[in-house]
Amino acid sequence: MYADYAYYKDSFGGDLTAEEFNRYAHKAERFLNYVVMGKISDVTEPVKNAVCAAAEAVAEIRESVQNIPQGIKSESTDGYSVTYKDYNADELAEREKRAMYKAIKQELSGTGLLYQGVR
Repeated sequence: MYADYAYYKDSFGGDLTAEEFNRYAHKAERFLNYVVMGKISDVTEPVKNAVCAAAEAVAEIRESVQNIPQGIKSESTDGYSVTYKDYNADELAEREKRAMYKAIKQELSGTGLLYQGVR
């Protein structure tokens, strides 16, 4: 892994548990390699920070979904109206990808790793 839990806690200053970080960091690292098209030859601080930030982004998305009762899109307490929505795994995956990309883009800005053209 590009960033371990010790780096995440001590240098990055994150607040996920070790279990959460390890679960999401693997996903973040795979997505990072996809975004930079495998161009990481040296694991620098921005690369480690990108993994940490992307892992936190996934955790944030997952937490927001867990707090919503399954299948309820909206609920009104005044007239007791409930609107149900089917759970869409593809939509969740897209939200995670967008959140990870945003975090990675911010951390790797100016490093040249996001450049996808010919040199």
